Amino acid sequence: MTPQATIDIAAENFAFNKKRITVPAGAEVTINFDNRDEGIPHNVAVYTDSSAATAISIGEIITGPARATYTFTAPAKPGTYFFRCDVHPSMNGEFIVE
Repeated sequence: MTPQATIDIAAENFAFNKKRITVPAGAEVTINFDNRDEGIPHNVAVYTDSSAATAISIGEIITGPARATYTFTAPAKPGTYFFRCDVHPSMNGEFIVE
């Protein structure tokens, strides 16, 4: 049976409310994203590393206040990956697969 992981994350004042997201390897991941910044576009995108060259999941960019749900499969290989807002790359954190 495929593991499931549900993550609630918000963007407010150009920052995420989490610096680290941890999920099981190969899990079906659901991210419930709450953009609380009025009139500001944000998203949650997951990459193999901070170069953002290889995407695991790129969530739709939404302009706040708004909510979006992203679903994707986490990497099968445990390790530390990277998430960020593509519009504001200084908003980022670790995406940990265990």
